[in-house]
Amino acid sequence: MSVAHHDEREPLLPREEPETSFISWFRPVAAVKGFWSGQSTPVLCSTCLLYFLISFSKHIVEVPTIRLFELAACHAYYARQQGSIGNHGYGMDDRLCKAPAVQNELSTLTGWKFGFDAVPGLLLAIYYGSIAGKYGRKPVLLLFSTGMLLSLAWVVLICWLDGRVPVRLIWLSSLFIFIGGGQRVAKAMLFTIVSDAVDASHRTRYMSFLSSIPHITTLIAPPLSALFMRISIWLPFEAAMGALVLTYVLILLMPESSKLEPPDNDDDVPRLAPDHLAEDQRPLLFPDPESIAITQPAPPHKSSNWYTEILHLLRIPTLRFCFTVFFVAPIALVAKAFVYQHASESFGWEMSTTTWLRVSQAVGASLVTLFALPTLNALLHRRGLQAQRLDLGILRGSFLIAAVGFAVLWQARVSWMLVLALFICGLSEAIQPANQGLATGLIDREYNARFFTTVAVLETIGKLAGGPLQSSLFSIGRREGHGSLGVNFLASSVIFAGLLVLALMVRLKK
Repeated sequence: MSVAHHDEREPLLPREEPETSFISWFRPVAAVKGFWSGQSTPVLCSTCLLYFLISFSKHIVEVPTIRLFELAACHAYYARQQGSIGNHGYGMDDRLCKAPAVQNELSTLTGWKFGFDAVPGLLLAIYYGSIAGKYGRKPVLLLFSTGMLLSLAWVVLICWLDGRVPVRLIWLSSLFIFIGGGQRVAKAMLFTIVSDAVDASHRTRYMSFLSSIPHITTLIAPPLSALFMRISIWLPFEAAMGALVLTYVLILLMPESSKLEPPDNDDDVPRLAPDHLAEDQRPLLFPDPESIAITQPAPPHKSSNWYTEILHLLRIPTLRFCFTVFFVAPIALVAKAFVYQHASESFGWEMSTTTWLRVSQAVGASLVTLFALPTLNALLHRRGLQAQRLDLGILRGSFLIAAVGFAVLWQARVSWMLVLALFICGLSEAIQPANQGLATGLIDREYNARFFTTVAVLETIGKLAGGPLQSSLFSIGRREGHGSLGVNFLASSVIFAGLLVLALMVRLKK
């Protein structure tokens, strides 16, 4: 019998050949390929398309809504001054509406509208989270579509009446948002669906894909909005209502994600053993360290006290940091809603032209959320970097970028600096998926609906505080012949600089 001869330098196990295919180097392709495979395919496809329709309905009326508010305020102002504004209608000279009194009223209308729109989500997000936990995610999404459709119709009605009713009645449109809770609750449901369908080790990557959808729509909606506004100021609103009607059909046809089997872990992605977790990352429901799982265990089945469960989660220091970001960041981001008015008032842009500013931000955001973040996530995962450390590093970099972007926006003296500033701000859009990935990596999927609707509450509180605050700051420096000083943009830069300091203080055990 012959015995095979082995060289002592030869490995006992066959050497694994490295991947040489194009996909092995271009990880986003592999990520997208995996995104559409498995039992979750119909859910993920439906979620992406639904988010596209929701985002499209929001962004295509963003600038037309400001223009309608401006015209309504302008008509009311000249009606008070002259008793009549003649037959200007909604085609009146744009220069007539640049009077400081009109612009101050526009700031008030816009700022308080943002604030009032946040109230339904603040009061009812937890309730709708309970509904989603008991009956599924689809009923909440159907209610959202109904509320948003009615709210949009009310705004159109008040502006169409053209001064025959007080323009501030548009604030009552926020009452309809109590039906479904508004954009924040809908987004919470969509990200909950992704969390239901995707394994935790890949969650940040797929949340990044989902986060890219609003930015993709802003590449599509602003040109369409500008075109529609030149035809008719009402056309963008008709398109938005049509998109919301389509969401009914899609929601009814999509599978219910809460009934999916829990996704399997991907063995190719390095996982941390329980004894390697830092103290602030360990789950809390098992007192014995030997029995600790990687993620926060599901809540007790008999537990019905939402606040007790959330306070339980807040015992984890890293989650406290994440919740702080979810609350503070929206306060700063509300400033972007005033960029269009700033460009029109201080740089002489027509309101229909300001839609292109949104494109600049969307390009930067799409580059980050659709390509850069998934690529970085996939590459560093394969090299064994802890997912939470990666998410924290992305947060730190994004806070720095946002602080720089808003500082440039504050100092902008020419139009191209506005475009550049919004592009830089767009590059910071990895904040949301990275923060979500960092937080959800510490909790079990049974917490998904509770977690994301709690995040919706924090974001709406931030939005509620940020609307009037940013409106007041934006009014500083405005006088006859001189626009706003843009102090609100400086305030946003300072806020993100503060978040960067907090992020640098967070420590994760190696």
